[in-house]
Amino acid sequence: MIITCMRCGHRAFVFMFESKRICRRCKTWVSRPHRDPNKFTYKDAQRDQHKRRVDRIHGGIGKKSHARPVFRRSHSASTRGPSDSLFEPSDAPTSAPSMDLALDDAQPFITPNVMTLQCMVLFVPFDASNNFYRTNADNGTMSADFIPSRGNMFAPFSQPQSMKPLSRLNTKLYPGQKTFEASSSSMEPHDIQANYSKIVMKHIAACTNVREWKEVHASGVIDMHMRLTRLCPEVIFLSEELSDAPFPAELRPCPELTYRRIGSLKEMLPDVHVDAKNEISAYVLVDEKSITQVLYHARVLLRQGCKHEEKWLSIQKIVPEYRVYIEVAGVHLDAGYTSYTSDTKKQAALSEVGQFARENDVDALLGDLNMDSFELNGGFFPNAFSFKNYEVPGSSSEKKTLVKPVYTLSHSNTNAKNNYMGGLIVNSAQVETEPMNLQGAETLSLSRTLDGEFYSDHPAILANYVKSFY
Repeated sequence: MIITCMRCGHRAFVFMFESKRICRRCKTWVSRPHRDPNKFTYKDAQRDQHKRRVDRIHGGIGKKSHARPVFRRSHSASTRGPSDSLFEPSDAPTSAPSMDLALDDAQPFITPNVMTLQCMVLFVPFDASNNFYRTNADNGTMSADFIPSRGNMFAPFSQPQSMKPLSRLNTKLYPGQKTFEASSSSMEPHDIQANYSKIVMKHIAACTNVREWKEVHASGVIDMHMRLTRLCPEVIFLSEELSDAPFPAELRPCPELTYRRIGSLKEMLPDVHVDAKNEISAYVLVDEKSITQVLYHARVLLRQGCKHEEKWLSIQKIVPEYRVYIEVAGVHLDAGYTSYTSDTKKQAALSEVGQFARENDVDALLGDLNMDSFELNGGFFPNAFSFKNYEVPGSSSEKKTLVKPVYTLSHSNTNAKNNYMGGLIVNSAQVETEPMNLQGAETLSLSRTLDGEFYSDHPAILANYVKSFY
């Protein structure tokens, strides 16, 4: 059949089993790597997190005309998805080339937003030492509200003039902090093993619109899998296996959602000893009642840390028709990095981690970095974002009230002074985080308890990644 290519404008012949949207030549171009060949540096990953949120709300106003296309999916992810935004044109008007004009890939052109893919990742860490999460249980966990400003500067809500860099807040107790999870008892290994699915369901319910995805499942439409992956976590990593509570082959948080294991370090490294505290298993959302045009592939990457060899479990979500993929690695970096207290050492270490990921074509990594990473692109995991009324102090009879944006933050390690759970976007040329629900959250830090009992010394974290091909 003859089609008009939605990328180059040419009319071309394609077979019935090929794409009806773009020609073969454009498919080859789209499937090429479009990565930054330069060496990865810590500066590449730094982002002003609140500025990114504000810029996104204003649709990138004021950016240069050759800037990357702005993602145009609904924040609620309820009305549009990857298939609806395929091959959207750029904001600049373009006309199709004439029939006798050949496409020269060596020449620059206005890059259309050809395709986007999202990958929602829920990382649930389980402490393997049987003591750290008990310490959390004895102490409880705390959080505090902060008002953001430019340059990753934050001020306690009670002291709006006391601005500090976000990096300086990650090594001390938060001022004005309050109880986030009350001190309680800790779960025993056999209780954790019996409640893996229940723990996962708690996190899914906390960050998604449950009613919406249950209605999608009940409708039984043929593209149900695609719709569910817009509304629910698509990939789930479990890490730090308890020796007395092995990870299951399947997670069934509720009747509507099933996650099957597609790889684990122990399964994929049969000839290598994998310590329980380093074990990672990956699960993907499946549904037998629907069809899907995506594939999932797991692979293991080995990297030498500062003291020990690291084992990364990396998951690719692949769309065979367009020969493109997004890849996110679940990681537990070398525990030796916890001794890195100077900014210079931490930044150098994160640069090495990012360079390794870039060399192995990993788009982003997520997990226990054993270093603070709140300032990084894709590494900012607040508990919540909201707006609050702030009463300006003064002696005036008419008190002035301002509405301030507020982030609720909590630490993500045992001593409540660091944020070890985090992420790093390595392929920043193509990948960003995007809002995943009505609250507009791109990344979230959740809880470490079930029914009030602590099961981990780290909170679960969630990130919604979107990769653009152009």
